Amino acid sequence: MIRACGLLAAVASLVVATGCGSGDHAAPGQPELPALGPVVAAAPVTTAAETDSARLRGLLLADSDLPAGFTALAPPADTGGGATGASPTNPAECVKVLAPLGAQRSGALARASTQYTGPNFSSIDIDAASYPPDAVAAAFSEAQEILRRCAHYAGADGSDIPMDYRVGGLVQPPAGDASAPFQVRTTSDDLTLRSSVAIVQVGSTLVQVAVTAPEAVDPGVLSALTAAQVRRLQGVAGP
Repeated sequence: MIRACGLLAAVASLVVATGCGSGDHAAPGQPELPALGPVVAAAPVTTAAETDSARLRGLLLADSDLPAGFTALAPPADTGGGATGASPTNPAECVKVLAPLGAQRSGALARASTQYTGPNFSSIDIDAASYPPDAVAAAFSEAQEILRRCAHYAGADGSDIPMDYRVGGLVQPPAGDASAPFQVRTTSDDLTLRSSVAIVQVGSTLVQVAVTAPEAVDPGVLSALTAAQVRRLQGVAGP
């Protein structure tokens, strides 16, 4: 899990040298997350696919669209696909949880991502991938099916400090042509990060909006950001 793992390491660095460790470490005292619901089907695609990654990047939310206090990070290196650079997980395929959608499944015609860091080790991550119309349904379904196979998994790197990941359901208003919200809780020792996430279809484009913080994320923050991102992808003017 690329984003939450990196942020949790930053939090941990204030109190102990740590990273993404290995093992199926339970999170004592943490409540169970709600179960994920059924996989949501994609809507029929009736618009042409976006093929220009730079243009797609220009449609992602900018810092002026975000809550106060968030600062853009340098663009991540484009590895050309695959969740490379992330710490291994057990099961191995769970490294795809929260990875950019274009890295989760090959075949994207255009890919873009942006990352922001905010107060108290919070972050907002947005990525999008445009697929051929006949590949959108499979890409949307696959991203959701991975979550269901990775409801509980562990992280691993050379530090041997356990990282525990839990994936659960999340209630959010409908967005775009189809949407699939979920949440991820990442725990290492007494440190916890919570990510609230929405994967949304807008025509032939899939976009993932993730809000992460040490405390519980206000559901309204994710829904507002998701709605604003959908409007941008739809070409609707306004905030």
